[in-house]
Amino acid sequence: MDGERYIDVEGTLTRVIDVGEGDPLLLIHGGTYGSFWNAEDFALNVPELARHFRVIAYDRIGMGFTDNPRRPEDYVIGTGVDHAAGLIRALGLGRTHVLGHSRGGYIATRLVLEHPDLADGLVIVDSSSLMTPANPQYDAWDRESRAIEDPRERLRYLVTVNSFSGDHITDDYLDTALEIERLPRTQVAKGVMATQAPAFKADLVERQQETHAWIREGRLRHPTLVVWAYEDP
Repeated sequence: MDGERYIDVEGTLTRVIDVGEGDPLLLIHGGTYGSFWNAEDFALNVPELARHFRVIAYDRIGMGFTDNPRRPEDYVIGTGVDHAAGLIRALGLGRTHVLGHSRGGYIATRLVLEHPDLADGLVIVDSSSLMTPANPQYDAWDRESRAIEDPRERLRYLVTVNSFSGDHITDDYLDTALEIERLPRTQVAKGVMATQAPAFKADLVERQQETHAWIREGRLRHPTLVVWAYEDP
């Protein structure tokens, strides 16, 4: 994608896509530590959005081409929130529109709640992670994907089942995802998550309950748009 560069976010080398002019809009992708999801998830959205905003899409910590967390105990959702806040500060964005998709929607919501001075508005897109303790559909997709021997087709399958259809999946996207899958740091993150998954999920549920309580208390004071597609699987 155009506008690619790497910046230091409080010691974490972070891949950033930075294009357009105007009010800043931060795009936070979904997925979890050690998975192939990355800033390219927004590749088809960025050109249009960049006509109206300065668009910043980035690879979350422990994902894509961004560094991993330093310690196993840092593989929790709060590390992603801190990293997003640090990114806004490192780029000197000031008050920023924040959009998060899927697990990124959870991170975006916590970011706005914990750092209201950094946010100008919030968009939450299809965020199961924000709403439910667990979604068994993801485990089913993972089991089915393991039966696909070709790594490229396995990634195509996972993107397709997470989408309304697979029509938007380009060769460039699959090339990038496959490169990420093969990175040594990705394999390290997968290994950590294999042992840290119970702690990660317990922390996620606790933070979910806290987040819902904060919203009910009226702490979410920024303009907020919730997009939840009827055809989202």
